[in-house]
Amino acid sequence: MGWGDTMKDATIMLRVTTEQKLAIKRMARKQGMTITEFMLFNMMKSISKSELSEINGEIDLNLESKR
Repeated sequence: MGWGDTMKDATIMLRVTTEQKLAIKRMARKQGMTITEFMLFNMMKSISKSELSEINGEIDLNLESKR
């Protein structure tokens, strides 16, 4: 079952400029994806890379405020 086969239960909204939206739309179409598919794919890819970097001790993803 792929990403498109499951029931959606959440919405994430991003505020972008018109130029940014058009650029994202062009990149998505080049890859045969909708904007939503393109953004989700790239967010998941970025998260995966960040998790690998965290495991290797390269970056700190702790978002809690430090006191």
